[in-house]
Amino acid sequence: MRTDERLDAVTALKLKTVVNELVQENGLRLLIDMEKTRFVDSSGCLALLTLLKLLRTNQGDMKIARPSPQVLNVFKLIQLNKLFEIYDSLESAIDSFA
Repeated sequence: MRTDERLDAVTALKLKTVVNELVQENGLRLLIDMEKTRFVDSSGCLALLTLLKLLRTNQGDMKIARPSPQVLNVFKLIQLNKLFEIYDSLESAIDSFA
């Protein structure tokens, strides 16, 4: 799944809606490609945290791939980089699910 240029209150709601529909099955593995995301606010961060918890509760998992420098700075500032598994490439993120 790719995020838009902004992960804010509006797009975060869309993201949560899509994932909630998919999580009906246990074991869902979600890869969020954030290469084109230039802005993330508190709503976006909360949505990602909520999704991670929901997926893990249902024996699934979530990884973040290719965050833009702006997003990575936000994650580091609020220490989300310690909670999310973040990868520089799609390939390494996909391989990490194995």
